[in-house]
Amino acid sequence: MSLILPKQKLIFLHIPKCAGQSVESAFGFRHDHSHHKRNDLPEDWRDYLRFTFVRHPISRFLSACNYNLRVALRTEKQLRRTSEADLSRTKRYRLHLLDERPSLSDMVNDLHQGRLRRLTTFQPQALWLRAGQPQFIGRVERFEQDLRHLFQLIDPQTQGRKAAPMPHTNQSPSRLSASELSKRELRRIRSYYRHDFRMTGYGKKPPQG
Repeated sequence: MSLILPKQKLIFLHIPKCAGQSVESAFGFRHDHSHHKRNDLPEDWRDYLRFTFVRHPISRFLSACNYNLRVALRTEKQLRRTSEADLSRTKRYRLHLLDERPSLSDMVNDLHQGRLRRLTTFQPQALWLRAGQPQFIGRVERFEQDLRHLFQLIDPQTQGRKAAPMPHTNQSPSRLSASELSKRELRRIRSYYRHDFRMTGYGKKPPQG
């Protein structure tokens, strides 16, 4: 389920690979993958303050690639011990990463061909934005600043102090980078996430660093 805080009338729409664990930590919660769900809002969800964080779609795609590669390597023994019938779609793809060692170009092609559409970490951010219609949308690229603004919105008396400093946790090592992408591959990623670009207002080029 989304991170729902009934007492504070808050709902955090946790979009994967958008600093969600850091946000949860700021609110004193441990991460739970069930927080990625977007179809579990309470009946009175419109009475809550709904917030989320977004990320440049190309940066997020690369982060998802790096994350799944890292987790595949870390869980290889478990993946190989489990029968294919018992593996989730995400775990089957991680096993594919181990067996086939696809290049970044291959992973872009997987995205373009729709093979990743049911894997949560690769799904468009627009799905969460449409489902929860958040009133506050922060950006990963200015995480600490926007987190302070969020706390000021929730409780003006804090003046953002509760959120400073707040480290960005669960960052995937930058094994893959935008510099490796061809113009054609960049176009394919932008096309796949076209609704994300439209709804978040990001420019075509991902931020450096």
